Amino acid sequence: MKYIIIGLGNFGSSLAERLTRKGHEVIGVDSKMDKVEALKEKITHTICLDCTDPQAVSHLPFGDTDIVFVAIGENEGANIMATALMKQLKVKRLISRAISNLHQTVLEAMGVDEIVHPEEETAERWAKN
Repeated sequence: MKYIIIGLGNFGSSLAERLTRKGHEVIGVDSKMDKVEALKEKITHTICLDCTDPQAVSHLPFGDTDIVFVAIGENEGANIMATALMKQLKVKRLISRAISNLHQTVLEAMGVDEIVHPEEETAERWAKN
């Protein structure tokens, strides 16, 4: 499968590396060059651009991408803006990371295909152990 992961912080970069190791094609996108540089040898492709800029994202290969994952976690506004652009571009499947309950409510109202809470999901898994 082909993925575009937007936001290469701790969660996004870990996800990108794991998907690449499983044989998937992964394009990692971040607005910070240091994050892009750190992953350029570890995943299929890395691109430095602002995913809240409609002109910039128009150059990404969404047509042949199976899943777009908005993993931005530091900035709810940037996450919502990037997610809104992905909805407008009608990507095949959109998964977005929620940081708070209100953020989840906004993503649900936008019709995101799937919403994840990495910190909560990890804490729940560890609590069960």
